[in-house]
Amino acid sequence: MNYIIVTALQDESVGLEKLAPVIHTGIGKVNACIKLYEAILTFSPELVINYGTAGGVANLIGLHKVAHFVQADMDVRGLNFPRGITPLSNEVLPEKQGIVLGTSDCFITDAKKQLEGLGIEIDLVDMEAYALKKVCEHHDVAFEAYKFISDNANESAGEDWVNAVKNGTHLFAEVLTNNYGKSTLLKAV
Repeated sequence: MNYIIVTALQDESVGLEKLAPVIHTGIGKVNACIKLYEAILTFSPELVINYGTAGGVANLIGLHKVAHFVQADMDVRGLNFPRGITPLSNEVLPEKQGIVLGTSDCFITDAKKQLEGLGIEIDLVDMEAYALKKVCEHHDVAFEAYKFISDNANESAGEDWVNAVKNGTHLFAEVLTNNYGKSTLLKAV
């Protein structure tokens, strides 16, 4: 299969380079867009797989495949647009089926307060996946995301994330090995 892996940080991807080209974007939506856009032009993948850590808002642990993505920090309610929807984009909030990830350029430490007003229940939060998905849509490239819950998006999230950032990579490597195999793009690196 012709795919690349995209992570925000090198600490999230140790060993994954044996399975596919790994792109490190840095933290945040803008960095994610720039680096993935360049990687798609370089590798021409059929599939982009995002792996990374996420704060757990719902009562979940472990590794999860994301079903829906919401731009959690898009807030234009002052102009009568629902929170989480980019104005004039034809977006709608997804139906709540499967894992819903809210992406924001904020490290969530008080999920109730920081996600207030969203019209959908958020299970996980991160800082890149929604933007990565939008880049893939722009290039007509398939996109999937797997997130390892590193913290509970609460007051101890920062310390918990530091202690857990490397913990889920082996679980994701198992998913890749069992479901995708080695990328045919490895020789292109």
